[in-house]
Amino acid sequence: MHRNSKTFEQRLLLLQKRIKIIPLSVSKLIYMLSGKGRILAAIVLSFPFCQPIHIPFLSTPLGLAIALIGLRVAFGKRIWLPKKILSKKISRKTFSKITDQALWLVQKMKPWVHPRILWLSSMNRTNGLLICINGIILALPLPIPFFTLPYAWSIFLIGLGMLENDGVLILLGYAMFLIGCGVLVLLALGIHQI
Repeated sequence: MHRNSKTFEQRLLLLQKRIKIIPLSVSKLIYMLSGKGRILAAIVLSFPFCQPIHIPFLSTPLGLAIALIGLRVAFGKRIWLPKKILSKKISRKTFSKITDQALWLVQKMKPWVHPRILWLSSMNRTNGLLICINGIILALPLPIPFFTLPYAWSIFLIGLGMLENDGVLILLGYAMFLIGCGVLVLLALGIHQI
């Protein structure tokens, strides 16, 4: 894969090594993924939602952190995060599982990821705002099975597309967001008819 994706893999591996030594918090994750790490942090924080598993008490703080990171990507400014979110701990076991699966997925995607439709990857404001909206939706405490999947995959695909300059991945991320919105509308109509 290209240089940025290699960096993505290397930084995840570095995080895996560090988590064996120190407890990981949201603030430490964002600090270790500095620079282009805003996007990397959004990808890593979104990955627990990309799977049909439940991580108790983490959905709201992780969703809000993603939303605020999305704002930072959009406007290129330092975004304040509440201490309650920054201090949220992620267990070694949970984080190792998340990063192992993320690395496996990125390695499987290598043959299909390459620079194309480059102008989409430089639309920081649009992409960042969409990451922010997805994060807000992920933060909602809605007890609906699999509800978060399309929004989480939207963040993952948009983020990876931005890192790899792959506009096709970004378009797929937009599509996942629209699918999530469609599901939300159908659920709302179904509840209204009851």
